[in-house]
Amino acid sequence: MIVRQAQPQDNEKLLEIERTSSQEGSIWFASERKDFFEKMNHFEDGFMLVAEDEESGDIIGCVGSGYADYWLEGRKQRGAYMYGLRTNPKYRMRVARWLKAVIQKMSDILENSDVEFGFGSVKADNINSVKILRHMKFEPARVLNFYTVPVVRKGNIKGINIDENPDPQVLQNYYDEKKNDYDLVPLDLGKNFFPKLIAEGKIKLAKYRTATAIIWDTLGEFDVKITRLPIGLRLFRDLAALVTKLFPFVRIPALNEPIHSWNVIFLDYENSKDGKYLLKAIHKLAWKENVMLLNFAEDSELSKIRSILGTLKFTLPFKIALIDRARSKKTLKPIIWPPRI
Repeated sequence: MIVRQAQPQDNEKLLEIERTSSQEGSIWFASERKDFFEKMNHFEDGFMLVAEDEESGDIIGCVGSGYADYWLEGRKQRGAYMYGLRTNPKYRMRVARWLKAVIQKMSDILENSDVEFGFGSVKADNINSVKILRHMKFEPARVLNFYTVPVVRKGNIKGINIDENPDPQVLQNYYDEKKNDYDLVPLDLGKNFFPKLIAEGKIKLAKYRTATAIIWDTLGEFDVKITRLPIGLRLFRDLAALVTKLFPFVRIPALNEPIHSWNVIFLDYENSKDGKYLLKAIHKLAWKENVMLLNFAEDSELSKIRSILGTLKFTLPFKIALIDRARSKKTLKPIIWPPRI
C-alpha cells in the first residue's frame, strides 16, 4: 500500500467510492457530483491524499484538507478543515491499516505548514466516522444542527431585494460582524470563496428590512441522494409524496435520486416577522428554480434560525471536533456555519 497525493485521473475512481459510501445513521445519504475535486477549489490551499493498493491499483480510501483563516478564541488563526474521508467498500475490513498510514502522512504535511489547528465535521449518528475522529485525537467542540426544509409553494411576495451579483466584501462583512459572538468565523470568504461562486452565478444576497440571507446554489457540487430512511419516516415520505402528486404544494425528495438544493449559508434578522417574510421569499424563488430542499445550519445551543423555519423540517446534528498543535482542549463560543463544510 502507498499513500500519495490524489491526481486528476483518480476522479472517476473517487466518485465511484463516494457514490457507494453512504453516510450512515438514522438517515443515510450519499453524494452525487461529477468532480470529486470541486471542493478543493473553495480553499486557497490544501491537499487530497489517497491510499492505493499497489497490486490491484485500487484506491482503498481518501481524505482531504483545505486551509483557510478563521476567527477563533478571540484572534485570527489558520485552520485546516478535514473532509472527504471515504473508504472503498471492498476494503472496509482494512480501515485501520490505511487510515494509520494516511494520518501519518497528513501529520507530516501539517507540521510543515502554518496551520494552527485542524477540525472536522461528522454526522452525530454516524458512529464509525465519530470513532475515526476520536482515533485521530480530535476533541469534540460543538454541535452544528443542519436543518433541511422541503421547498414549499408560496404566493406573491413583495418588497424583497435580490442581488444576484453581490460584492464579495459586502458578503464577508456580514461574517466579520459576528466575531464578537461566535467562533470558527471564516475570514477569507471574500477573497477566494465568494468571488468564484459569484462569477458562476451561484450566490444570491436576499434582503428584507432587518433580515438578510446569503444563498448558495450547490447544483452539481454538493448534490446528495437519500439512500435509506427509518421505516416511520419512509412511510411519511411515501404518503406525503402521494398527496403532493395530487396537490403540488411542497416538494418531497425521492429515494436514491439526486436532490437539487440550496444552502442558505447565512441568515440573520432583528425582527422575526422580517425573517419569516424573507424565508417565504426564498421558498418562492426556490420553487420557481425547481429546487427541492433548503439547507440551514445553526449551533445547537441557539434557536434563532430554527424558530422561523416552521414544523416541516428535518434536523441532522453534526459534531464539530478540533485538534491543535498544543493538543489543548478548546472551550468555544457558539460557532457560525463555515459554508465550506
